[in-house]
Amino acid sequence: MTTPADLIEQGASGLHPTDDTDGARAAASEKGWRTVELNTSQGTDKAHFLDVCRKAFDLPDWFGNNWDALADSLTDVNDTPGTLVLWRGAGTLEAPVRETAAEIFAERAGLAQSRGLSAFLVLVAGQANTGRTMNDL
Repeated sequence: MTTPADLIEQGASGLHPTDDTDGARAAASEKGWRTVELNTSQGTDKAHFLDVCRKAFDLPDWFGNNWDALADSLTDVNDTPGTLVLWRGAGTLEAPVRETAAEIFAERAGLAQSRGLSAFLVLVAGQANTGRTMNDL
């Protein structure tokens, strides 16, 4: 089984479940990665998700608060050697919000290879206690 530390060691990008946020955080710190704590557990809708992202990723004041603006802004998240996103509370979001967010994160992860951007690894924590799995994303 691939661990979060293995993914970080490999410079992997993508969207993966985890039960080891502490190990992931430690591995990212050791490798010089930026860690973004994304906790969406206090809301359910798109506005909440985008506001949490704006704060967590330290997006500019002119951030447009829409899906296109988030996708565009994440291309500017290009910290070398990589960015680790620890996403808590994904299961509390409405299904369409969660699915769109996952698509945008996966798209940004894909840019690491196609455009040569730095690694962008999103680890989704806490799915077990919501009864949801990564397949629900």
